[in-house]
Amino acid sequence: MCPHCGSHAPLVYRGLEATCSACGRARLPLTGASLTHAGKGARVGGAVLGVLGWVFLFGGLAFAALVGLVAGLIGGAGWAAGTVAVFAALTLGFFWGMRRGSQALEATGEEAHDARAEEAMFALAKNRGGRLEARFAATALALPLDDADRILTALAKRRPEEVDLQIGERGELYFTFLQLVPASRG
Repeated sequence: MCPHCGSHAPLVYRGLEATCSACGRARLPLTGASLTHAGKGARVGGAVLGVLGWVFLFGGLAFAALVGLVAGLIGGAGWAAGTVAVFAALTLGFFWGMRRGSQALEATGEEAHDARAEEAMFALAKNRGGRLEARFAATALALPLDDADRILTALAKRRPEEVDLQIGERGELYFTFLQLVPASRG
């Protein structure tokens, strides 16, 4: 929990400095969930698995060719073709499985990051009177502008009873978190 604003907002790391995603003030590192690191393990694991899949594909096909060459020298062209086909099919099957696993891991990482970013958007909106502009959210949460806009737009589409998109007087787009907007006085 942030000692300044009292929220359970995720941490945003800028280098080694941790800040509250709601109020932007400094917090102790490792005292809460991190927006900056959310889903990174799965995304890195997916990338590594993807690279290993390609290495396995080329290595497996080279091995199949080598075994086919040896089988051709020993048993003729029929043996060579059959051996190459079996090893190539096995290699392609493993490659396909590794690519699917890689894509699934990366998708899991993206989903975890987006879920944490949504938490941070709600916490930030609470401290900003219920209105956010994608540019401000991107800066406050150390996100690329495209990611902040994508996450806010997805929130508005998926939860229209909670998040509304409004156009300001100068054409700027505001995402209004309806339950967080203070009641008007008067």
